[in-house]
Amino acid sequence: MKRYSFIILLLLAASGILKGQNAFLPLSNQVEQYFTKEMNHVGNGLHSSFKPFLRRDAVDAMLFITDTVPASKRQISDYGRQYDSLISIPLNPSKKFNTTLVGRKLFSDHLLEVEDEDYRIYLDPVFDFTGGMDLENDDSYYYNTRGVWVNGSIGKKFGFNATFYENLSSFPAYLDSTVRKTRIVPGQGRVKKFDDTSFDYAFSTGSINFQLNRHFTFEFGQDRHFIGDGYRSLLLSDNAFHYPYFKIITDVWKIRYVNLFMELRDLTRDYLNDQSPFDKKYASMHYLDINIGKRASIGIFETVIWHADSGGARGFDMGYLNPFIFLRPVEFSINSPDNVLMGINAKFMINSRNLLYGQLMLDEFLLENVKSGKGWWANKQGIQAGFKSFDVLGVKNLYLQGEMNYVRPYTYQHRDVLGSYSHHRAPLAHPLGANFWEAVGIVRYNYKRWHLDAKISLAEVGYDTAGRNYGQNVFLSYNDRESEFGNEVGQGLKTTIMWVDLNINFLINPVYRMNLFANIAMRSSKQRDETINALLVQGGIRTSLFNRYYDF
Repeated sequence: MKRYSFIILLLLAASGILKGQNAFLPLSNQVEQYFTKEMNHVGNGLHSSFKPFLRRDAVDAMLFITDTVPASKRQISDYGRQYDSLISIPLNPSKKFNTTLVGRKLFSDHLLEVEDEDYRIYLDPVFDFTGGMDLENDDSYYYNTRGVWVNGSIGKKFGFNATFYENLSSFPAYLDSTVRKTRIVPGQGRVKKFDDTSFDYAFSTGSINFQLNRHFTFEFGQDRHFIGDGYRSLLLSDNAFHYPYFKIITDVWKIRYVNLFMELRDLTRDYLNDQSPFDKKYASMHYLDINIGKRASIGIFETVIWHADSGGARGFDMGYLNPFIFLRPVEFSINSPDNVLMGINAKFMINSRNLLYGQLMLDEFLLENVKSGKGWWANKQGIQAGFKSFDVLGVKNLYLQGEMNYVRPYTYQHRDVLGSYSHHRAPLAHPLGANFWEAVGIVRYNYKRWHLDAKISLAEVGYDTAGRNYGQNVFLSYNDRESEFGNEVGQGLKTTIMWVDLNINFLINPVYRMNLFANIAMRSSKQRDETINALLVQGGIRTSLFNRYYDF
């Protein structure tokens, strides 16, 4: 806590000299869909692979085609108002509703706004009131979420953001079994049993950020991040729970360099009712994204995961505060037992409507054994390949995406279970962990306030069974591996999972993403001679400020 207090005091002190601005947007696919096409326009020079996005990047993207003022000449203090205005333009807000206070608050404005020359404070409700039925199993479920979102800025360069969610929910059968087994709602934290069918859980996020200038942005908070241009990420995703972090973003020339320091938790102790704190572990991440010409970018990723030693004395290792990339020499120099992973993220824009993207994750590998094709256990890699198309067939706002993910057995595992690439009983990358392949297809269409999206995914996973480690569970030690050679994706209890869903939204208020929605989803899970199906029909009203990944 002393370390965090020092960082907070440092930023507050800086804000007394240089004034501030709220820097980042919510990490939400529904928020991003309004400017994803513009972010990937040939020649704009923006960096699209590290999320949440900077607010200024979203504004610069939307203004790139028509605005004649270079991004370098725009004032940081302009971006808050510009963003709220720009995302409302395509919605064609009705003058009839905007003439009354109730109409403006419901359809276009923040619930509460306090504005002055030197500060802005916005308060909005966050909620999810959903009712659903599993028609295949004749079972009902619901999500009941209430909360508040506060954000704003003080001066021109200092910003803040905080959310709080209180939840009471029951879940469809496939998800209920996961929650009961792990005591975790995916991405939303630990649960307390409310009654025989429902669970109570709460979580909060928050951050303070300081934009020194267009070259340096600092943020301290508790939240999540995502690296990549795809629906999934094999490097870092927002699949797991929130974590404390300190982040530095440096923009120079065609380069964006991100330093991310994280405090993580391991929840694998034997007795969940034990009052002792969960074990801490830490991560230091570097991500260097470089624009190559007007159409391509390549990002170099590396991270190290470490934890306290056997005596509990080791905390945050100051050696990993090295702000420059390539942690492997640091790890080697201190004779470290820690877990280091590296990766590459790449994007190529064929034109302003079509792009290709991909990732390569390297946990461990030996080229000789990769070439031999003998399935050596330590050839631990993940590969992603995908494409995005905008305004498909000339239809404005019609979006198409296809993606393949492939992760070998034992990837993300470590010899010490505390060193695994995980947090809060969830993988830090793909929700399926390892030992799988997956294909995903997404179609989206927007018309003013109406949104239609459909998704289909097919995955084959090799689950561990009978206490044997086949490489899917990232929380196990690779020292307990099943075999030295002959390892292949899908080994173990081979399971085929198909997910299909169709979602219709009507956006009521764009500034805090309040929308009415209806959804139908089909899930099929096949293991050996057993197939478990679910047909989910649900609807309600909610705010969509973060992603929920229940499609596994």
